[in-house]
Amino acid sequence: MSSGPNGRVRRLWGPHVLGVTLPHGLGLQVQREALFMKSERHAAEAKLATAEQQLLGLRTEAERARQTQSRAQEALDMAKEKDKKITELSKEVFSLKEALKDQPAAPGTPEVEALQGQVKALQEQLKQAARDHSAVVALYRSHLLYAIQGQMDEDVQRILSQILQMQRLQAQGR
Repeated sequence: MSSGPNGRVRRLWGPHVLGVTLPHGLGLQVQREALFMKSERHAAEAKLATAEQQLLGLRTEAERARQTQSRAQEALDMAKEKDKKITELSKEVFSLKEALKDQPAAPGTPEVEALQGQVKALQEQLKQAARDHSAVVALYRSHLLYAIQGQMDEDVQRILSQILQMQRLQAQGR
């Protein structure tokens, strides 16, 4: 609306827009087109808002996937450490068995009995380490599979979040 020469307010969408006389009905058609364009604009804005929400959701999901991948890498590193320890224990058991075979001492001497006891203890440690390792690997595999499927247990998520927080705090403390 604008103010006319006599101070009255006149409509801009009347039959005399900007001093041009519009044919009958054309003013209404222009108004309808303007309303249509306005509703199209609102629809486009709504679509944009929906797309932005979807993008935010996808970014959140991608971050969770990155965190899951990081946790999986940590689990893999831990499994490698366990494998290394098991290998070292196996080598030590083997070398002790070889040393025991090469011993010329009589079977009942305290030295032989001590070595046999040490071998047995190391064999038990090796068995226990292998059992523990298998259990840890199985647990990490199941958690990783659930995480990839988007079905990670809430307790596991909470614990993993705490672990990540502790790592961040340790990294900041360095």
